[in-house]
Amino acid sequence: MTSNSNRPGESKGSAIRKSAPPRANRFPRHTRFSEIEKMPRLQFSKGCESGVFISRERDEARFYSQGLCFHDADMEDLVWDETSWDEAFYCMKGQLRVLVSDAEGNEAEFVLDEGDHFWAPAGYKYTMKATGVESINFWTMAPVMQSGWRYTGDDASYSDALIDMRAVSEADL
Repeated sequence: MTSNSNRPGESKGSAIRKSAPPRANRFPRHTRFSEIEKMPRLQFSKGCESGVFISRERDEARFYSQGLCFHDADMEDLVWDETSWDEAFYCMKGQLRVLVSDAEGNEAEFVLDEGDHFWAPAGYKYTMKATGVESINFWTMAPVMQSGWRYTGDDASYSDALIDMRAVSEADL
């Protein structure tokens, strides 16, 4: 057997993994919807809140965050300039309405029904609008900023709540 490391019989990949510092929160896991529903929520606008279930704080995620966003039928508009990262949304329940504006002020509106996916690349202004029905979207954001959920000016207590969830995860091991 050929080895790419200094240790006989060990692969280079194995040696690299052994040399990495242990990460208490980086392990495969199964998360149920009932757990996500009970997580602390980050309010983006009145009637629009998200439970972040993969994050730098809680899971030591390196490249992305994921969560579920819960939309009331009459939610207030959620407006954000996507300047630093790309996002993607999958409509799990209900309907999503997204207005997109480019730097020149051109606009396009997208309506996502259950099962539809939307990619929101950086460089645009987005507005999530009420649809008249309760909705849930599964979102992914990448890359994750080094400072986690504090980067965008989010309430530090939300970041702290995600960090505190580590103790619960570790206790379950």
